[in-house]
Amino acid sequence: MLAKDLSKMGNARVSVEVLDGINCVLKQDASEVEIHFYQTAAQNLKGVNSPALVKLDGNNLFIEHIPNRISLQELRAQPDLFVQLASLHRSEYFPSFPVKKHEWTDDATDEALRILNLPNSAESSIKRVQSLSSCIFECKTLISGDTNDGNWGTRDNGELVLFDWERFGHGSPAIDLAPLVTGLGTISDYKLIIGEYTRHNALLPDAELLRHLIIAKCWIIIEVVNILVSRNNPEQKKYLDWYKTTIPRWLASVKESL
Repeated sequence: MLAKDLSKMGNARVSVEVLDGINCVLKQDASEVEIHFYQTAAQNLKGVNSPALVKLDGNNLFIEHIPNRISLQELRAQPDLFVQLASLHRSEYFPSFPVKKHEWTDDATDEALRILNLPNSAESSIKRVQSLSSCIFECKTLISGDTNDGNWGTRDNGELVLFDWERFGHGSPAIDLAPLVTGLGTISDYKLIIGEYTRHNALLPDAELLRHLIIAKCWIIIEVVNILVSRNNPEQKKYLDWYKTTIPRWLASVKESL
């Protein structure tokens, strides 16, 4: 049996396995959201490429192995990246199962700020952004919730596929756009990605989507910091040091666009 652990930030243990002579991905203890996604939602999301369901054994999910990893730079160059995301965000499909509830809690902020130990001005700015954040969670748009480049790949025929759906739920399209910006990004970076995306889905005005993107980026900081520490990620010091250096300057640079 071939088994290579692929898990990074997720809860499930993920490996490549051989099933009946075919390579597939096994997610052990997959979440109910992701199991229901592959059983029910995937076939209802037209224009969105996700792996085929191979087998379900209790909470062990066997799905099509997407063989070719892709960097963020390569992902952004894919011509159908924003076409697929726009198709997801425009979908009228309504899940018949409970999806991931995205939220930004005071407890999460307090814990991340304790870990980061930022200057008081930066802490105040993050709390202000949180106070504005309800807009990105109240949207009824379907989202992946986790579009970072590590969750994309290509089939051997070149098709682009998104293969991690445990955070499938509702929210602003900005939640799916934010991970596609390198690092924390700049206002120019956000405007560039908004321009690419709105060619395919212009439901939100550019200024509103920009505001949502900044909020989503700030929320992702809180999420990632807490995940790094709670799961004892071996690279946590590197990422936390980078955040501590970068966050104050970034907050100052986006303040006027909120």
